[in-house]
Amino acid sequence: MDLRFERGDPRSPRGHAILFFRDTADPEAVAATYIVILPVAVDIARYVPPFLAGQVESMGASDFSAFALPPAPERVGSFSDLKRIAESRGDDLVFGGRGDLDNPAELLNEVGETVAEYARRYQEWTGRLATEPAGEAHEEPAGGVDDVVYALMSEADRLSELTSMTGRLRYAIEGGDRETAAEATTRIRAIARHMPPNRRAERLIELASDPSPKAAYLAQLYLERAYGLLREDYLRVKALDERITQAEADLRG
Repeated sequence: MDLRFERGDPRSPRGHAILFFRDTADPEAVAATYIVILPVAVDIARYVPPFLAGQVESMGASDFSAFALPPAPERVGSFSDLKRIAESRGDDLVFGGRGDLDNPAELLNEVGETVAEYARRYQEWTGRLATEPAGEAHEEPAGGVDDVVYALMSEADRLSELTSMTGRLRYAIEGGDRETAAEATTRIRAIARHMPPNRRAERLIELASDPSPKAAYLAQLYLERAYGLLREDYLRVKALDERITQAEADLRG
């Protein structure tokens, strides 16, 4: 089966993709679903009632390593919207073909076949990485497995991880641990791809890389502001914005 990647490399799938279809009658109308290849093995039988466990085991755990949600594609705004979302999140963008979007059940088979082919290509790529000498391995796309994990997190969990990684980056910079600093920076950027730009994650990287107390104080203000936005506490956000403006001026001065 041939997959048409509108974004991404078919030779090295990221493990998460937006799959979209166009309407036969109206080519501008699109519907989409989201493909995920789990980065860890899942024994699904552990999470179902005992009377169903035997049936699940007979199906095999591999059936649950790759899936699409929703199972049938749902209508979305436009192709441009999908492309923008895929670019901001670092997703692959795959065209599944044309069909009757008013009868999404007809597309269930196409979704299943595409998921299977996407998973096969992903497994081939990761298999090649595992057999290549370390010096010859291709660089993994930015975010890698972390990108998939962060995509499945709630924003509250992502903010918690962002706080942890910011502290880790700062300690690594202070201790001269370049490897840990690089890893923390990569993870912060992976988190940032799944957060609104106004959380200012990139600014946190800059501040955490500065060992000065003023930078540490400013980084804390940005984190508090992100939590305020999450809680929609806009009075708190406004007060923090004023403190951030002053702290930025103090840092420059």
